[in-house]
Amino acid sequence: MNKPILNVNFDSREPQTREVSRRTGFAYGGCTKDITNCAQKGCLINCDRTFTQGTGCQMMVSTLISFSVKDSVVIMHGPAGCGASSHIIDFSVRMYGAARGVKMAGARWLTTNLTEAEVIGGGEEKLKQTILDADRQFRPTAIFILMTCTPSIIGDDIDEVVNRVQNEVSATLVPLHCPGFKAKVFSGAYDVVYHGILHKFDFKLKPYVDYYPFNKDDRDYDLKVRQYEYKKSRTVNLYNAWSIGPQDEAEIRRLLEAIGLNVQIFVEFKEPDEWRRITEAALNVSFCHVHDLYFIEFLKQKFNMPYITPSIPIGSSATRKFIMEIAQFFGLEKEADKILVKEEEKLKAALAPIRERVKGKKVLISGGYLRIGTTGLLANEIGMEVVGFRHFNFDSFGNKLFEEIGETIGDISNSISNQPSELVNQVKKLKPDMAISHPGVGIWINKLGIPSITLFAQRFAFFGYRGAYDLARRIDRTLLNTNYAKNLSRNIKLPYKESWYERSPYHYIIDKGIVKETEEPVAAV
Repeated sequence: MNKPILNVNFDSREPQTREVSRRTGFAYGGCTKDITNCAQKGCLINCDRTFTQGTGCQMMVSTLISFSVKDSVVIMHGPAGCGASSHIIDFSVRMYGAARGVKMAGARWLTTNLTEAEVIGGGEEKLKQTILDADRQFRPTAIFILMTCTPSIIGDDIDEVVNRVQNEVSATLVPLHCPGFKAKVFSGAYDVVYHGILHKFDFKLKPYVDYYPFNKDDRDYDLKVRQYEYKKSRTVNLYNAWSIGPQDEAEIRRLLEAIGLNVQIFVEFKEPDEWRRITEAALNVSFCHVHDLYFIEFLKQKFNMPYITPSIPIGSSATRKFIMEIAQFFGLEKEADKILVKEEEKLKAALAPIRERVKGKKVLISGGYLRIGTTGLLANEIGMEVVGFRHFNFDSFGNKLFEEIGETIGDISNSISNQPSELVNQVKKLKPDMAISHPGVGIWINKLGIPSITLFAQRFAFFGYRGAYDLARRIDRTLLNTNYAKNLSRNIKLPYKESWYERSPYHYIIDKGIVKETEEPVAAV
């Protein structure tokens, strides 16, 4: 149940990268069987590329949790350009906070705007002044300070700046060490933010501050204590992520409350003071352990809180496993099964006409390995042919899911890549009828004339039975009209030579045993 993360030291100044802590791979080409075998042996980390077109940045990903904390401000310590992509987040923070009943101020951020002079002389004084300005202007509860590439290279010490200025401000200052160049696995940004949070905030209620302590002189003292302990023993914490929308949270809350459990959801779209209620639960459950395993492992070690990490509840089978694993912990298997059987019957009936229309259609799925795996099982459930998976990264924590995929779907193409050049090459060879892809990736597939829908979006439902139906319906509607992608392909030329498509998509991936240039994407390593 509680398999610990590798090489974790919660007392360190900053967390290890995922390449070290989880031996996560970021480059690979092969099939389902070989990717799980290689992850189990730890050899994925030996793969690299001789050429990289572009890659993700852990600094940018670190902003997602930081912006979603209620009453927070983000300071990007670096050149102004590091915050360029953050403008688009403001609308999402406001809108999806409101959808959860939380009034958010939006994405409030400042930059230290380092110039050539600060690159030479250091930017610590400029950072100090920016912190003072942010506290005075916004009076936030928390200020997250993101260490970007430039100050990391020149040796600015943001921890020392935070220590010097903390007593001069009312906000809690949270330094985050997230330079983009440090990690090729950008999902390590989640560990960076949680590392800062666990060092700076409390996760236990304070008597006389957070709740009224039970008074032994109260004639109902024993009753109140029993009620309190019983509620805690039936409370489960769920941990959200930027990719998880309010409809997804509501659907899983509905199912868990139906079997008699209380549900708390952390940490996004909550004030830091609310985080103290995290320990008022019997169990921590990860929606996506790629996102928050680091944090719930800390809670286990620090507060002895058990946790489970089932797969993301997308599709009927994954939803059943998700709910039943939680129910088993609380001894509520019978109650859960009774509800799930009814939900599954309704879903099966609703999916029947969709299945008839999409049966046999080929689909490629690209994104984070937990989400694409369960999405692939849903696609298979409605009769589609899953021809390949493209992971942003992969490690042994995904083995259980992809062993199931190997048994259910088969030994199909599996690559680890965030390179557009490798994606379009893979699509050309696999020839899917459509794709389901991470936001920002689908446009490359559309330009090949192949429709693509988003793997996640806060405005859509994906989780549970409602999410399974909604996702299947979006697949159906997309395949009914493919003109948008076809029109794009007729009018837009991708920036790759024809000679590139004649090569293996794994041409630039290096390691002993990796597929040769003449092999197809479905070939084994």
